[in-house]
Amino acid sequence: MHCYHCGLAASESNGVPSCSIHGPLWKLVQQGPTANVLVERGGLILLAQRGHEPWYGHWCIPGGFQDFGEHPEDAARREVMEEAGVEVTLTGLLGIYVSRYERPHGQDWIQTTVYLGSTDQDPVVNDGEMLEVGLFHPDELPEPMLPSHLVRIADWRAGKAWTWTHQDGAGSIEG
Repeated sequence: MHCYHCGLAASESNGVPSCSIHGPLWKLVQQGPTANVLVERGGLILLAQRGHEPWYGHWCIPGGFQDFGEHPEDAARREVMEEAGVEVTLTGLLGIYVSRYERPHGQDWIQTTVYLGSTDQDPVVNDGEMLEVGLFHPDELPEPMLPSHLVRIADWRAGKAWTWTHQDGAGSIEG
């Protein structure tokens, strides 16, 4: 790792790379983007109950961190498969949200692209990240819910979304 100002080798202190001349190199701290999918099936929405911190035991919209170089749409589909065992067809974009996130060295911000999607498959717990998954009526959400995900569901219910007429894979929002 090297300073992006002068090229000197950077050292690391408390998880933050630092240059002896220019100080902390915050651009080198990974703040990975995330992707979620609000999956709808027959008027119900797919939710998963978190099996690890942060927010252990809280219900959420399936999703997670993108892998390096991964398109957010691909990350969204992968995360739904990993967490709920279903293939999802992305049908639109709900929005891009910014929220606080706890990291080992302190609080951070994450940017989440939230898609709309559909499936005809039954959800199942598919990995060790989730305790339970299920389809719920939007008026009868399980508790406790992640507060930031309640905002996303409220936005969806208010019709704040862009829907797509087709999907050609990653990049379909441009299509």
